[in-house]
Formats: sequence, structure tokens, C-alpha cells
Amino acid sequence: MSYRKVAIRYATSFLESSIEKNNLDRAADDMQVVFTAIKSSSLLRRFLENPVVKSEQKKSVLKKIFEKHVSPDTIKFIEFVVDKNREIALKDIAEKFLELKDEYSGIARIEIKSAFELSGEQKKMIAQRFESILNKKIVAVFLVDEKVIGGFVAKVKDTVYDASIAHQLELLRQQLLKGSLSLN
Repeated sequence: MSYRKVAIRYATSFLESSIEKNNLDRAADDMQVVFTAIKSSSLLRRFLENPVVKSEQKKSVLKKIFEKHVSPDTIKFIEFVVDKNREIALKDIAEKFLELKDEYSGIARIEIKSAFELSGEQKKMIAQRFESILNKKIVAVFLVDEKVIGGFVAKVKDTVYDASIAHQLELLRQQLLKGSLSLN
């Protein structure tokens, strides 16, 4: 279940607080820890979703889990979220916080898939090209996907840039079909 509206509101609040306190980078590192922990642990997710477990117990357990890994400000924020009975949205809040932090910092995360391992120079050229297209600093993850036939496929949020040969051939096929239909 998505808690998008709740996540936006709480993440925005924590982002503004972190900016005000001048500890945005630390808060982002903390939220990455929280997001990863909740995403990777079905046991933790079930614990947070359990309505039988009291808020005080949830705060205590979460504090024990995270106190050695995150700042006191983040612990306070997590406790605040639990006090408001929004702990079930904590993963979504952390994820949205990271997105908002990137947006605030002018960073775009991009996933680039190619059929083979790209050279350092190729990676650099692609990253520079996307920096100029998006007018943002790029954090790129390069993956090898044998389904990509030549070229690459890049994904930024919900936008896909398909520079693969398969895509170019499909575009050519569609143009040829259009042309043959108009000739009749």
C-alpha cells in the first residue's frame, strides 16, 4: 500500500528541518539506512504494520535498531512519526525524503543498461550528455542487460531514454509501415 500523501508531508517537513539545522547530508544518510532496513526486512515491516503492538514498544524497538546508525535528530523524527501513528508509512517517508533531497540538491539518479560493460570513457560521455539534457548533476548506475541489443537504455524516474538498436529498428519498421499504408 502506498502512503504517498503522508510521505510527502512528513518527508518535506524533515527535509526543511534538516536544511534549517544544516545537517541535510547526515539526514539523507540516515534516511537511506532507515529505507534500506525497512525495505530489506519483512519482519520489521510486519512489526511496524502490527496494530496490536503499542506505540511505546515500537518507538523502543526502533530506537534500539537505529540509535547506533542514525543521528539523534533522526531518532526524534522516527519517534514523532510513531507518535502520529504513521509508522506504517516510514519506508515511504524515507524514500520520498531521499527523492526530495536529490531534487533540492540538483541531482538526478539515472540507471543505464547496455548489452555489455561500457568503458570508463563511454560512461563519462553518457553521464555528461545527460547532465546537459537534464541540467542536473548525474548519479549514474550502469548495468549490463543482455536483452538490450546495441546502444543503451537509460531511466530517470519514470522517463525512459531508449537509444538501443532494437528501438531504432522498431521506429524504422513503424515508419515503413506508415509509408506503405499511405502508398495504397
